Amino acid sequence: NRDLHKEYRRQRQMCIRDRGTHEFGHYYYAQKHKVDATLPYFIPAPPFLFLIGTFGAFIKIKSPIYRKDALLQIGAAGPIAGFVIAVPALIIGLLLSDVVEKSNIQGALILGDSILMKILTWITHPKLMDTQDIMLHPIAFAGWIGLLVTMLNLLPIGQLDGGHVAYAMLVKKSV
Repeated sequence: NRDLHKEYRRQRQMCIRDRGTHEFGHYYYAQKHKVDATLPYFIPAPPFLFLIGTFGAFIKIKSPIYRKDALLQIGAAGPIAGFVIAVPALIIGLLLSDVVEKSNIQGALILGDSILMKILTWITHPKLMDTQDIMLHPIAFAGWIGLLVTMLNLLPIGQLDGGHVAYAMLVKKSV
């Protein structure tokens, strides 16, 4: 179906836009703190294998970050920027989504709900009944993916953004 293909292309574009905005947030704050960094590099994924069109993106920091406030701001800027893109995409996508009866969703992908997703669903579909569910529009799915990736990226582990933020906030002395 030509229209479905067009919608999934929009979904991939939205996912790439979210990841690019996330990485540009890092880049912007790196430039603000005079840290040498590259523009975002995208890791492409074949669209027929991976619905979101990319395996992610990254920037390369080419110089040391000497101040913890700079590390904190550079680390936090990406998730904040990505969140600012993902939430409106999710809202717009929810408004474009179809409400279906739960009995008609065999074979559908069932996604987990965050508190934010539940609140936005309640706001955009206040009359949703217990026997109904939302068949997400591809733009809503892109927003959901954006929130998921942002959440995973905020885990306080190693080179993830959460690891940088946790280090900047919790470690008393630099090594």
